[in-house]
Amino acid sequence: MTKANTTVKAAYPILTLVLAMLLLAYFYLQSQADLLAFYSVPEIIYRSPMPEAWVMLFIAVAWLELRAVLRRREQQQLLLDKANQQIEELLANKKQLNTKAHVYANHADKLKLFISDKLLEYIEYDEKFLHFKSIASEVRHNGVISYDKVTSLLQSAMDQLASEDERYSELKDARNSLRFLWDLLDLSTADNIALHIANQVCESEELLFQSELNDDSAPLVNKPVFDAKSVLLNALARCFGSNPLLDEDGSIHIEDQSHVHIQCSPAEPLLGNENHIILALENIINNAQFFTGRRGSRRVQRLARIAVQLDQSGDYIRYRVYNRGPHIDEDNALKLFQLGYSTRRVKQHHGKGLGLYFVNEIVKGYDGVLSFRNIYNQSDTLSLRLELDSGEIITDMIEVVVEDGVPQCRKTGGDSLDEQHQWPLSGALLSVEITHQSDQKTHRILADQLTQKRFYDPVQSAFPRWCLSMEKPNSLTFMPLDTAGVSFQIKLPSVTARLEGDLLDTDEEHMDQQIAKLTTQFKSLED
Repeated sequence: MTKANTTVKAAYPILTLVLAMLLLAYFYLQSQADLLAFYSVPEIIYRSPMPEAWVMLFIAVAWLELRAVLRRREQQQLLLDKANQQIEELLANKKQLNTKAHVYANHADKLKLFISDKLLEYIEYDEKFLHFKSIASEVRHNGVISYDKVTSLLQSAMDQLASEDERYSELKDARNSLRFLWDLLDLSTADNIALHIANQVCESEELLFQSELNDDSAPLVNKPVFDAKSVLLNALARCFGSNPLLDEDGSIHIEDQSHVHIQCSPAEPLLGNENHIILALENIINNAQFFTGRRGSRRVQRLARIAVQLDQSGDYIRYRVYNRGPHIDEDNALKLFQLGYSTRRVKQHHGKGLGLYFVNEIVKGYDGVLSFRNIYNQSDTLSLRLELDSGEIITDMIEVVVEDGVPQCRKTGGDSLDEQHQWPLSGALLSVEITHQSDQKTHRILADQLTQKRFYDPVQSAFPRWCLSMEKPNSLTFMPLDTAGVSFQIKLPSVTARLEGDLLDTDEEHMDQQIAKLTTQFKSLED
């Protein structure tokens, strides 16, 4: 709205009024001969054309002043219309502001309700957590004697039985379960889990150093160390309800769990309490179980896998668990391991935000590193060479294209994308050679290797990029697999690293994450 800069005043026709009075006096004197004689008025002023001239002058002045009045009235009307328009704009703006105020007030009320609900939720969560800790502390305080009695009785019963006895195995499982429960209770009641574990690790280090200095010839299992592989097997057994089975080639599988891929490489023992690492692995594997099969189509669900890997990098033991969960963005990466934050944010299910927090605290207590990386689908071009017993050789180029995050395939030069590509075979298949253009590695698959009806990418056996199958006779099918997910890694120092005191982490990726985190904190301080 703009303010009027000029004003037009209404002018009174003074000149016309004066001339009218003079003209009246003039004609009045003309009609009074006595007055003319008394005042000696010259007769010339009454002779023609003086009266007509005075009348014409009056008419001209009156017309000019009337025109000026009408012009000023038009200007006043324009100003009045402009003022009315400004008033209407002001009322419209006021109405719009009132509407915005009501909308923002409603939004503010909704935001207040949302914040209050969240505060109540967090307060309720904190109260429940503190209540749980107080109950656990009471149980721990009053259960020490009972725990010692039960473990002593179990150990005494085990000593009276031979290790081959079936009851011996049952008693051992009961004792281990009780110890696991007690260690979980011990961690849940600690004020600082990482510091509490670090103190226990220091005590184990002291026993280990004493054993080394005294040249103790006792077997390694009698020292405060545990096998990295047995920890993984125990965690898998707790997650899937059945003990993992060892194959003749040394590989591990779980009965009725074909979607679980397990790789174990030789690794040194670890120092400390194995139940802590079992608890950490159990939480991460449970997350993988939750996310497996939740994404994508039925084809993706049927081929979704959980990959668990154990290996050693230098003096560090690495546990890696791949799951089909959603990618973790940079904003959530900073609060992923905070208490109360959960990655399980789906309909009708919200996590408690305790699992990854406990895992991170346990790993920090062992001077280890807990990290993750997002796994993405990659486009690629593959060359396939099929050799048949009839002497026919089929050579094709297959393009793997990622559309909307899901990999699809097509023959080179083709237009349509499909979930799979199929070759009809005129004879028995002898071998298949498949080459990735990305790494120029060729893999040769013989016919007897396809007897399982499925052959997965041997380079990435944990989360394979493709699958070859012969589910139909005289037909070979190539299917790109959706590998998008998240891989969590627990990196722990081995006994050798503890003895040599080399606990400085040299993982460049982890260091970059820590530097980025510190940089973000300093930026927030600057802001």
